[in-house]
Amino acid sequence: MRTLAFAIAAALLLAPSAGAFYVAGTFNGWNPAGNLMTDLGGGIWALDLTLGANERHEYKITTGDWSAAWPQSGNAWFVTGPDGAIRLTYDTNTYADGWRNETRRLGVGTAPTTWTAVGDWQGWNNGNPATAMSPAGGGIYFFQTTLAPGWYQYKAVITGSWDAIGADARSVNADTIWFETTPVNNQVTFWVDALTGTVKVDVVPEPGSAVALASALAGFAGVILRTRRV
Repeated sequence: MRTLAFAIAAALLLAPSAGAFYVAGTFNGWNPAGNLMTDLGGGIWALDLTLGANERHEYKITTGDWSAAWPQSGNAWFVTGPDGAIRLTYDTNTYADGWRNETRRLGVGTAPTTWTAVGDWQGWNNGNPATAMSPAGGGIYFFQTTLAPGWYQYKAVITGSWDAIGADARSVNADTIWFETTPVNNQVTFWVDALTGTVKVDVVPEPGSAVALASALAGFAGVILRTRRV
């Protein structure tokens, strides 16, 4: 009886706490309990791996079995660095910062550096140099253009592939973001954060438009008035 009680106590101590998360992927035979993530606190979990240099893998976050897995729509992906190292993070917090997706963000410690903005507005061409994204620093890339009034779709892809970041996070052929342009708001900036696995679209008046000029003049007048009052 004492032996049984000790065995049960040991099992409870070794078992992961409720809400633990794992990573299953091509690197561990898709074992849903293959790699336990570390709880970093604040709703963020992490897993550090060392694999082959510049290797591409697909994966999902699980709860130790296949009863629940993320992303739901497809497999997430990552590419290791030159030393084979990669950190995967799973952020369970919910954000209202304008970036999609808003929760369950799949981050990586290193990411490819060549990105292309794709959508129906450019023919879904994942290798189009005309819509290549430029680095903004910190793993963030952007592309800016002007579009005629209408509804459009967007996601960011690694140039020449369909490894993407879109409305449903970092996944193969990720879902698209829908956005609208109008005769007034037609200057579009596409963004991707390759490290946090998020995207967003900003639609504003074209810099040379009358609306943008009026807005700038109003702001300038406000500065003058405030300066005079001081």
